[in-house]
Amino acid sequence: MRKRLRDFGIKIGNFPSGSKNLITDVNGVKVGNFTLIKDEPSIARTGLTLLTPHEKDIYDENIFASTFVINGFGKSIGTIQIEETGLLESPIVITTTLNVGKIADALISNIISEHNDLITFNPVILECNDGKLNDSRRRWLSEKELENALKNLSDTFELGAVGAGTGMVAFGFKSGIGSSSRIVERDGQKYTVGVLTVPNFGRRSDLMIKGVEVGKILEGKDEKPFGSIIIVVATDAPLIPKQLKRLCIRATHGLARTGAKSTNHSGDVVLAFSNAIKIPRKPSSTIEIKYIPDNLPIFQDLMDAVVEATEESILDALFTAEDMKGFNGNEYKALPVEEILNFLV
Repeated sequence: MRKRLRDFGIKIGNFPSGSKNLITDVNGVKVGNFTLIKDEPSIARTGLTLLTPHEKDIYDENIFASTFVINGFGKSIGTIQIEETGLLESPIVITTTLNVGKIADALISNIISEHNDLITFNPVILECNDGKLNDSRRRWLSEKELENALKNLSDTFELGAVGAGTGMVAFGFKSGIGSSSRIVERDGQKYTVGVLTVPNFGRRSDLMIKGVEVGKILEGKDEKPFGSIIIVVATDAPLIPKQLKRLCIRATHGLARTGAKSTNHSGDVVLAFSNAIKIPRKPSSTIEIKYIPDNLPIFQDLMDAVVEATEESILDALFTAEDMKGFNGNEYKALPVEEILNFLV
């Protein structure tokens, strides 16, 4: 993994980051990657990224969540039930487009094996297409690969061309997994917001860093901007689904600050959750819920923090990725960081 944005002294926004500057700075969140890179019998440049929202069993102890579709040319599974109920009951898996069904099946099998009374389950599988670098028609990933990601779950994880980010391309450069976090503190209250992104979109000429149109300065031709992005927002602040929807929408501001534009063929999906309040799958009585009112200043801070962490997460996906050659001889270079730094001084 190459150096991150902050390793070069570049800071995005005003809020401090968490100790790791990762989505796992939100207590209880863990991430596991599985990466597949091989050249026989065909070119594999793919993987999956699995996120568990808290330290307990998410199927037995659901949490509040919401989603927002920026552009709906996507093949994700599980967002409809989240919107209907406001609850997340599944780990979140991000993978490549043509593997969504197989990974959903693998996750269902895993959850069934751990819950003898299960007769319904809403697996949450999000996707971006890695077909520029991966022979995606091979559909390389299934139960074994999901199990490997589960074994790799940790509160520390690599960024760049790993997991679901293995075959990603953004702004004409090699992309990958990005992540960032922010700490929000006011009036004795302290909360963490974390973001994980899989950027896979955009023309080279669109790229902006800290307001500088670096993509217009860099040499190289534009290609078709087809692509997608998945954004996952996590927080330990006690929020209800309608507020998490508002966090989802604020993530679009961070996306726009990188120069992104959604196209007709982009599957751009945001999912936000709070692990502060846990809802039993089989409640025996009414549940008392305490949450932050919208009009408290700290709620605005949380929305602002999402913007900052989303922007930095997308840029970190580019900064940390390395050159990759893949399917059909396609090759994508890493972001020329040293050259870009000259424009940001």
